[in-house]
Amino acid sequence: MDKLLTSNWFVKIISFLLALMLYTIVAMPDGSTTDPNGLLTQQTETERLPDMELEVLYDEDSVVVSDLPETVDVIVEGRTDGLMLSKLTNKEVYVDLRNLTPGQHLVTVKHRDFPENVDVAIDPVRVSVTIEEKKSSTFQAGINLLKEDELPEGYATEEPIVSPKTVTVTGANSKLEQIAFVRGYVNVSGAKEEVNERITLNVYDANMEEIQGVSIDPAVVDVKVPITAPYKKVPIKLDQKGKLPDGVSISSIDLEPSEVSVFGPEEELSKLEFLDGIPLDLSKITEDTTVELDVPVPDGMKKVDPETVKAKIKVGNEDEKAFEDVPIKVTGVSDGLTANISEPETGSTDMKIYGVSSVLENIQNDDFQAYIDASGLSEGEHELELQWNGPSYVRWSGSSKKVKLQIENSPS
Repeated sequence: MDKLLTSNWFVKIISFLLALMLYTIVAMPDGSTTDPNGLLTQQTETERLPDMELEVLYDEDSVVVSDLPETVDVIVEGRTDGLMLSKLTNKEVYVDLRNLTPGQHLVTVKHRDFPENVDVAIDPVRVSVTIEEKKSSTFQAGINLLKEDELPEGYATEEPIVSPKTVTVTGANSKLEQIAFVRGYVNVSGAKEEVNERITLNVYDANMEEIQGVSIDPAVVDVKVPITAPYKKVPIKLDQKGKLPDGVSISSIDLEPSEVSVFGPEEELSKLEFLDGIPLDLSKITEDTTVELDVPVPDGMKKVDPETVKAKIKVGNEDEKAFEDVPIKVTGVSDGLTANISEPETGSTDMKIYGVSSVLENIQNDDFQAYIDASGLSEGEHELELQWNGPSYVRWSGSSKKVKLQIENSPS
């Protein structure tokens, strides 16, 4: 039964029977009048069908039409049975533009598939139309970012990446000449990581008014918006491990790059002055070489960029340079105490510095320091290791390895 109800032939037969019944009813003598000759005649009626869709026949591949009304009114006149039949048929009003050249035209609105026993009038019967040649142009797909001011503190956007980069806009030449931008919009509010969206593009004129009546291919593009976290550029400090082979010394180490970007919370970044913990094994260096070193991510940080650096290391034969009577400084003495070196009695030491000649020849007494650290020591005599603070890429030895220090209360 369901198949019968959905059959096109079944619907057509029922429609015909209903039309026939209506015709029989209105054709009965009660609905008729008598002419002077005594013959029965059927009365005519007029009915207005408003806002019928206007069909347009034209070559959609080569031209664009505009300025036509979307609908027209149709006035149907005839006997009641004819009017009823006109409501049941798939009637149509249309204009045929297929043989017209580009330009402005005044064309007649036609009709078809109305019953033969009714008169049809169309309002308006003639309409104006503009026909233009269809053209295509290529445009960059631009992206505008919305609500960038609502990104978390310290976060920023980078240039959006659009795929595809260009699109083709097709329409009337007069429309294409108005195009200033092809744009889509991406909301980045609150984003802390890369934003990936598929968005619809629109076409705008120089006043950012949207242009209608054109097509975009593709109309939807994929957009990737990189988001950068707060970061700080800091210098690198190598952590030298091991010992160079005998007779070999480093003359220079050049890092590429010399700084790296560290990403992380702003509060922690403000405390970071340099990045260390990058190990360099000296025991494997016997000649000029370039090594690639991994850059560790500091505790509490998200990432570093770049993740590796190159160290260009130059070496040479080791020479020595002697310095006599280098004063030994005492650091870290607590308030209320005084410290005096008791051994060596002179309070100084002889030192030798080892390195390549190009480095040694520029080192003077003021460029280094021999010292002992008395931090946390109380009254009494203490024996401390002599320490060194001086230029990079040199090593040292002193005539005194141990220093005796006498600490006393300061005189009142």
